Amino acid sequence: MLAKPLLSFTRRGLPGLLLLALGLLLGLSLGRHSSWAVEAKPLVYPLALLLAVVGCNLVGSYVHQRSLHTMKKELLASGLLVVSLWLGSVAR
Repeated sequence: MLAKPLLSFTRRGLPGLLLLALGLLLGLSLGRHSSWAVEAKPLVYPLALLLAVVGCNLVGSYVHQRSLHTMKKELLASGLLVVSLWLGSVAR
């Protein structure tokens, strides 16, 4: 008999995949030849990055069946990744 998973797919896996897809779509739509306003691009890029990283963390917590409370190091590393990539895009 299979044990019931601690974290359900509808609470962590599906929202994580949707956030990841939304972040990737936003990031890819900000290409060089996009019709986005120049003023909106610096605001939407960090949002797309944040959505994709949060989605990855949710999917990772579902796959490994870990609560977000026990993933402090991973969440901190993801936060530092988002900040460093955002600062790199601002410096350009």
